[in-house]
Amino acid sequence: MFKQILSLMLVSYSVFASNVGFLKYGVISDFTEDDIQQLQLEYIQVLKNRKPGDVHSWQNTSTKNGGEITVIKQYKQDDKSCKRLKFKNVSKHQSAVSYFNFCLIDQRWKVVS
Repeated sequence: MFKQILSLMLVSYSVFASNVGFLKYGVISDFTEDDIQQLQLEYIQVLKNRKPGDVHSWQNTSTKNGGEITVIKQYKQDDKSCKRLKFKNVSKHQSAVSYFNFCLIDQRWKVVS
């Protein structure tokens, strides 16, 4: 039942960087609610504080799920600060790598194409 609720939550999320709806088709389906909350905190901190080339590793000590978030590049788009991140998420059953662009829009990091 938790996975059904999680799937519904991920589909209904908007594309704000404060949630993880943009990762809904990856390893995140194996993540617990605590894993997802930790991932959210981790990548927001990476967006705020890390520069290109920085690799940030994280792991939920309870579930051993985790991954790495790498800042690929930092750039301007329409006068907005943007960053491209590489996510390597790992669960007990699978791993996946994905890339997403984020821009600071209205003081919030948002996924952009």
